Amino acid sequence: GGPGAVPVLDAENPPARLSRDAPVQKSNFMAYNIHNVWQQEVWAAAERSRKYINYYMGGLIEVQDPGAEIQLVASGSAAAQSREAVRLLAEKGIRASLVKIRSLRPFPTRELQKACAKAKLIVCPEYNYIGWMAREVKAALYGEINPAPYIVGGPRVFGGMSMPVELIVDTVVGGLRKVSPGQVAVQSGPKKGGPDPNEMTEEDRQKLGHFMQNM
Repeated sequence: GGPGAVPVLDAENPPARLSRDAPVQKSNFMAYNIHNVWQQEVWAAAERSRKYINYYMGGLIEVQDPGAEIQLVASGSAAAQSREAVRLLAEKGIRASLVKIRSLRPFPTRELQKACAKAKLIVCPEYNYIGWMAREVKAALYGEINPAPYIVGGPRVFGGMSMPVELIVDTVVGGLRKVSPGQVAVQSGPKKGGPDPNEMTEEDRQKLGHFMQNM
């Protein structure tokens, strides 16, 4: 008889992009090989994009204050909320900084390690309840920074929910209780009408520690 209604599929030169029986669905050598090649190309493409992201966007990350010992690492809308949280924390005399992640693939592992080299507390707010950003941050930093910072995975909300700035501030304060005020510089400089923390007496430091624990 004549040719069939469906053409013979050729893995090397497929007649259509949509296949009813894709090679990657078969449990044979070709499936593994094709999947391998595709996966390599996806990662290679991400790496090729790195230089363009650096050129057109000014880098894979944005760092407000690399010397701060409290860093908020966030991306997208969570970064906008974190930027406001940094301002509110400054009003409380707490020196914090924002590290905005501009690219997830490629992930800025080296850049993040450099930006957080002095961090003792890292908070990762996310509009994602699973916490993928926090997992990426922990994978990039644990074992690479000595001493290791205390990393808080959160606050997190489900997609479509709001994330109050005060929630981020409270999470930072909670992290400070773990790290302890004595280990983290709580103020970047003299506040208006306030004392310089570098000139505080031991009694003042104890009062500050008591205040922070009861916030």
